[in-house]
Amino acid sequence: MGPSESAGAGAAPCQSRAPDQQLEPSWWRPDEVLTGTAQAGREPSEPPAPRLVLINRQQPEVRRAMAAVAGLLDSGEIRQLEKQRRQEDRERFLVGRGVLRLVLGAWLGLDPASFTFRIGPYGKPELAGVGLRFNVSHSGDLILMGFHPSRDVGVDVEQLRPVPEWEGIARRCLPQGDWEAIRALPEGQRGDAFLAAWCRLEARLKARGLGLFGLEASVGPDPEVWPLALPRGYVGAAALA
Repeated sequence: MGPSESAGAGAAPCQSRAPDQQLEPSWWRPDEVLTGTAQAGREPSEPPAPRLVLINRQQPEVRRAMAAVAGLLDSGEIRQLEKQRRQEDRERFLVGRGVLRLVLGAWLGLDPASFTFRIGPYGKPELAGVGLRFNVSHSGDLILMGFHPSRDVGVDVEQLRPVPEWEGIARRCLPQGDWEAIRALPEGQRGDAFLAAWCRLEARLKARGLGLFGLEASVGPDPEVWPLALPRGYVGAAALA
């Protein structure tokens, strides 16, 4: 969900903590996964940070893989795909869901077409009976995935762009410290800083399995949040609850 789809004016801010350390996602390699040579391996029982995978839907090798990943979707996903009116939205959904199946299949040792996702109350896909946690976000040409073997994970990516209404959204939704820090910046830097703070907010809420209306929830400790090292023109964050 992007910042233009923000929560209502009554939302209460939640606390924020973003470590200085950036995480750098690994680029997805279609040739490895599609030929069965990917070395997904097994993560330690409690890795300190999520495993992150990044895809650029415009890369030639990704575009060549689209037909193959389309064959992995189940009937419900195909219906979702057909509902997407814009070509870029169809591609983001197709690549995001198809590659998610490939990565999960490699990690779990399962046929990527064999499992069924269930959708949480705020639209977050899950796998019933599986400890592995995951989350997906996309913006522009990038699709970002986060995985953890035992802790709930949230990720968010945003393409840098003008957000004319950012000040009103920031007042309603962002933690006070983030809002004050953005206001202290030179005017030309505020828009990008807002999108970076928005990613941290979204990642925290998604790690908790909440939508933006979960801003008022304060159950449990605040998730750990990391900024991401992404290609120029994008900002992102990952969180573990």
